[in-house]
Amino acid sequence: MNSSTALEHEVLDRVADDYEAAHTITADIARDLKRAVSEAEVRQALLALARGGQVQAYVYDTGAQRYRTVSPVEAEAEKEPWFMSIKGSNP
Repeated sequence: MNSSTALEHEVLDRVADDYEAAHTITADIARDLKRAVSEAEVRQALLALARGGQVQAYVYDTGAQRYRTVSPVEAEAEKEPWFMSIKGSNP
């Protein structure tokens, strides 16, 4: 298994049950993979998973006090997108 696949698998596991953003899971992923992992790497993995249809991207709408879905392209433009797995896509 190459490191990007291992990273994407680890990222997908982290977003299985809750909304997560790159900054909320990077340290735990680095610890579990036993190697340095940057927030940018995690963000790219999340975006790749979103483009692949395995996770849904969100932004937090403070006015409505809820997450709202956005496309992967919109998530790329956001400063702090959040993600959650699409149920049934996590093996």
